[in-house]
Amino acid sequence: MIKGAIRAIIGASETEKLRQSSGRLGRVNFALRILAITGTAFALEFLGGALLHLTQLPHVLYVVQRVIVFGALGTVLLRGIGQRLADAGLARWYRYPFIAAWLLSVSLSAAWPSGWRVGLGLFLLVLILGCSIRGKPLPVGLTAVGATSIPELVGPARGQQHQPKLFNTPVSFLRSLLTLACLWLPLIWLENISGGGIGVWLARLGYCILSLVWFFILIGRLNDAGHLPRKRYGVLLTGLVLLLGTPGHLPGLGWLTRLRDFFMPSYPFVAATLEAWLRHVNGYEKLALFLVVQIPMALWPSKRRSAASATESDRRDKRLKGRAANAKTSDLVNCGPFEFPRILFVIALFWVPFIYMDRASGGGIGTWSARVAYCVLAFFWMNFAHGRFVDAGLAHSEYSSQFFLVVATASLMPLAVHWVNGYGALAIFAGIQAPTAFLKSKPLPESQADEPTLVSG
Repeated sequence: MIKGAIRAIIGASETEKLRQSSGRLGRVNFALRILAITGTAFALEFLGGALLHLTQLPHVLYVVQRVIVFGALGTVLLRGIGQRLADAGLARWYRYPFIAAWLLSVSLSAAWPSGWRVGLGLFLLVLILGCSIRGKPLPVGLTAVGATSIPELVGPARGQQHQPKLFNTPVSFLRSLLTLACLWLPLIWLENISGGGIGVWLARLGYCILSLVWFFILIGRLNDAGHLPRKRYGVLLTGLVLLLGTPGHLPGLGWLTRLRDFFMPSYPFVAATLEAWLRHVNGYEKLALFLVVQIPMALWPSKRRSAASATESDRRDKRLKGRAANAKTSDLVNCGPFEFPRILFVIALFWVPFIYMDRASGGGIGTWSARVAYCVLAFFWMNFAHGRFVDAGLAHSEYSSQFFLVVATASLMPLAVHWVNGYGALAIFAGIQAPTAFLKSKPLPESQADEPTLVSG
């Protein structure tokens, strides 16, 4: 009897693999997919409420953001619904009322908190309808392939199809973290000075966007190092977040709280201690801790890539270099290792009187004239700094834009938090660019090096 059950489970698993290889989704896989996506959506909503305080939004805006978050993940579910309908032989337009019913079931509790039973019943109805429809029989040719050829024919193809193409080398990962920090710092400053106004929500919206960018950066680093986790770990992480974030005061969910306290009796103490500690840590310290704990991942060496991935990466680098080579850059802004510091010194000399005008005007017409001059001088600085990277042969990547961002953040943030005055910010602006003198000029192409030069006289 046990052997028969094992054979039945193995046969059902092989049938599901065959269905997926033909672009169809069986009932078991559909149930697992809809449960995983729904759990992920609720886990993200919990993290957003804990980290971004989404519950403090007005009720209408809270419902709108819930619909947006669940609707975005519903687009992933939409493909699975189409595959389930194709497996059942139904028309594709059925997926639109199906996804609408799912979105209503998961969003109803936000708009109508006491109607969570209605939402749960609607979700179970959607799940039962999706799993109760029998699938069409598999084609005879596909069924006759046999279980022994599935790993060779189906497994690698599906693995290659869903393999992420993001690769972040250790240096690229550190550069990306530095870029995120430079974008994150102004948001923390905006949140601190807003005093609970609209700036706080703009900053939290920026946090959400940067968190999404960081997630893809992290996936690229793990993929490059060969430590990309399997999907099952994502499901386990989602389940853990849901278990930790389930509020015990909701009706019908007290058993989850008791289950959590049984397996993790020290969780309430740890959560209270962590919450109390986070109250005494400002945003800048949290960001510093967030960056420091990720630095060890930059020590992982890059895994040797497959031929297809390496070829695609080489093609991308060639496209970037070709695009940089075709970009027209004036010879007037190309700066050598020692020419750029001289130009930077001249720009700083022009900047000093405008700082004095800004401070002496006290917010009058002189202040606005000085700010217009700042923009003009910044325009000249960006052109010459880009010329320095062109001269060093580094303009084909994001080096120039990241350099602008780092210099601007390092110069303006101390001024914004009143650590330095305008002259101190100018000194930081000039001093932080000193390492550009160590970038060697790239050699000229042979066609240009062999051209005869005209000598006057």
